[in-house]
Amino acid sequence: MKRLFLSALTVCILLQGISQTHDYRAKRLFLRGTEFIYLENYKAAIKDFSEAIRRDSGFVEAYENRGVSKYYLYDYEGAIDDYNKALELKPYDYETIGRRGWAWFGIKRYEEALSDFTRALSGVADESKYYLIRGQTKYQLRDFSGAMTDFEQVLKSMYSTKIQKSRAYYWLGMTKIDTGQKESGCRDLLEARKMGLEEADFIIKVNCADVNLNEQKR
Repeated sequence: MKRLFLSALTVCILLQGISQTHDYRAKRLFLRGTEFIYLENYKAAIKDFSEAIRRDSGFVEAYENRGVSKYYLYDYEGAIDDYNKALELKPYDYETIGRRGWAWFGIKRYEEALSDFTRALSGVADESKYYLIRGQTKYQLRDFSGAMTDFEQVLKSMYSTKIQKSRAYYWLGMTKIDTGQKESGCRDLLEARKMGLEEADFIIKVNCADVNLNEQKR
């Protein structure tokens, strides 16, 4: 079966960081670097954040946003280094812990990713985002029961967005098919498609041709 990675990464760019340094030039560099992230000019962003850090080595949010920039350039190990430095300065920043989890996931260090996502869930506001990626991490670790529990948590939450729920249905369907629950899995994939997730079409065509999907779900 073709595997589709649907991480739905949403990285919070930190603007409140400008209050964390007394160096005026570092603040200006931080703001410009953040603007470069929005413009997807990540190399320029890294340059500005690096200069801000040179001017103030304790500028936590500059490390965090430089990590974000490196992540988007697929420099996952570089991002982890920056997140580690930020966490040395601010150990209980759960969003940074979660971001580091995404970077661990990017280099297929799933055990480390699982640990960070679990820690992040104890303190972040957007729990659905982390249940969704933690479920995918458990899927990669072949913990199918744990993965399904996390995807179900996304579906149960009243705070989950439509795209989060569509991806939860997608991954729940994938997991069920892999564990021999084909009919139920295909119906979950159909729910994902109904919610606008076009990637579900391919999996349905490949795996669900012999399943009657015209009946009411479940």
